[in-house]
Amino acid sequence: MPPIIDEEVCTKCGDCYTMCPQDCFDFKEDEFPTVPYGRECWHCGACVIDCPVDAIHLELPLPMHIVPSPALYGPPKEGEQEDLRKAAAFSRSIIQEE
Repeated sequence: MPPIIDEEVCTKCGDCYTMCPQDCFDFKEDEFPTVPYGRECWHCGACVIDCPVDAIHLELPLPMHIVPSPALYGPPKEGEQEDLRKAAAFSRSIIQEE
């Protein structure tokens, strides 16, 4: 499933278009981004994590957890806390409730 853009939240900044490693997005200044190449999406989450207003979310067919477990890797190092918070929010956003 392609990334879903919430047009009520989107500020039309184009960060999703710039950050997508698969070039799934199309963007024209002062317009909402579109996802004409949704089948090319790897569901990497770059657009979700880099969106400054949290206007993008992904829905995956299977649950996926991308946040490293402190039990396996120890506590976050200095400067990693905010990145881990964003990764955790992304991971929660793509888990479908059944």
